[in-house]
Amino acid sequence: MLNFLFGSMCGGVLGVITMCLCTAAKWGDEHIDSR
Repeated sequence: MLNFLFGSMCGGVLGVITMCLCTAAKWGDEHIDSR
């Protein structure tokens, strides 16, 4: 049970970090293109 909860937490955190990185990359590209 603990392993399952720990795995879910790690997976969720990785998912959020990946989404943030993808969003940051998109915003970065847009700002670079606008210059």
